[in-house]
Amino acid sequence: MRYQIVSLSILFLFLFSIGCQDKKNPADTAPEASSLPAFGGEWVLEWENKTHVIKIQPEDQTVLWNGTEGLSLELDSVGIRLRPSDEETIKGYFLYSDLKPKSWIGTWENRVVRLIRKGSQE
Repeated sequence: MRYQIVSLSILFLFLFSIGCQDKKNPADTAPEASSLPAFGGEWVLEWENKTHVIKIQPEDQTVLWNGTEGLSLELDSVGIRLRPSDEETIKGYFLYSDLKPKSWIGTWENRVVRLIRKGSQE
């Protein structure tokens, strides 16, 4: 009887330790950089009757907004998130699959927007 209690206790501790491990969501893991489409560079965003330039620098995961820092770049398995450096909320989200050579459809503050690659005439 005592052997069964000890065995059950060990089994319970083992199962409990497995359940308590911090598991990383596979969706939060970015693919290899070499497999990603070329999304870096300068993009134009028309937002609230103004034109803004977004320069995405994937090498150091920074984003310049109208020439100044302030946005960070976060990659996951399906797209990029643009987040103000001092906030937790996401400003923009763009899927790799929606990237075209001259434009990129995504969301900005929960609205659907289109980025235009700077220098292209679409």
